[in-house]
Amino acid sequence: MLFKGIHRLLVLLQLAIGAVGFFLPALILGESIDIGLQPFSAMFMAFLLGVVSLCVHEGGHYLGAKWCGMTVLSVRVLAMEIQPLRRGWKVRWSRRAKGQPLGGYVMAAHPPHQPLRRTMLVFTVMGPLLNLLLAGLCLVLYPLLGGAFAALVLALGVCNLSTGLANLVPTVGAGRVSDGAGFLAWLHKPDEQGQALAHVRLIALSVAGTQAEDLPGADLDYLGAEPLPASLSALGYRVYARQNRADWAGAVALGDELDALLASHPLALKHCMLLLAIVRAELTFSRAMLKGDAGELQGYLFNAETDWYSPSFRPRCLALRAAFAGDAKQMMHCVGQAVRLAHNSQDRSQGSREERLTGYIQVLLTAPASSAALPDPVPRTSVPAVSN
Repeated sequence: MLFKGIHRLLVLLQLAIGAVGFFLPALILGESIDIGLQPFSAMFMAFLLGVVSLCVHEGGHYLGAKWCGMTVLSVRVLAMEIQPLRRGWKVRWSRRAKGQPLGGYVMAAHPPHQPLRRTMLVFTVMGPLLNLLLAGLCLVLYPLLGGAFAALVLALGVCNLSTGLANLVPTVGAGRVSDGAGFLAWLHKPDEQGQALAHVRLIALSVAGTQAEDLPGADLDYLGAEPLPASLSALGYRVYARQNRADWAGAVALGDELDALLASHPLALKHCMLLLAIVRAELTFSRAMLKGDAGELQGYLFNAETDWYSPSFRPRCLALRAAFAGDAKQMMHCVGQAVRLAHNSQDRSQGSREERLTGYIQVLLTAPASSAALPDPVPRTSVPAVSN
């Protein structure tokens, strides 16, 4: 009860700092810059400076991730989503999904087999630290300037000071942990090999190139025992592992486990709709491979979300359609597109996985009747470590 009371006070403090970070810059700008339509113009300028401060904050997290050798998977600032690729970037304007932080975030995977605590401490603190450094620079420069530009610099400094301090207040909310709370959690030396960090370890290994069937079975068991969406992620890894081995019947059989999982956690579905759509799409692909019929691979499986997060899925399905139709030219075109997109992902496991799956599709042109038991076209040297 005492902890809840303290947490409420911290949340109020965080909100107060945020309010000051908006209204004080608006007051400064309103007193010094008159462009008409006051006070709305001043409030709009203060909002724009808040967006700049948010960009600085997420930029700090990005720099911290790169400094520690992490692989940045996604960056979001308000409705702007950026996905770094191995060659280039993807940018889109998208609505915030339920459960996502309102302001922004940086998603990154740490280098596997390296200590996680130091990496996460640097990654977490760099966001507010960059805000505070810019705030200090603005407050130093302000007395040396004059006129409207000085007011703009001062307002920018106040916005960054507010953003940095508000994020350092340790609070935990629905779908959001503040940088201050995250920093304290990592400061207390969590068990890096414990069950609570199984998902972090699995993502790190996968992004580094480890295939699903080679992921640690104990971590997959830990993840599978968690509520949604963690257990759904574990099932997704198992689907990938069976697809990689051309075990289409085994992959399709996991559909029953998926239905049971969803029935036992109906209230949690809203937090994992995207992951659910991807897993269901892969199960549909597996059924098509098992039955030798691409009839289920219809347009409803292909949408902007799956194209964004799993860009090789659509061309792979189109390649399968072409293979069943005997269109070798179209199949090879789609296979090449799928493999190229997968290899450009920051998740290095995707390229090898897509090469294997499209290899199975190419075999269909010469042996369509044996699609349920195709040989592995990619040499294997590692020993599977997944318990299914």
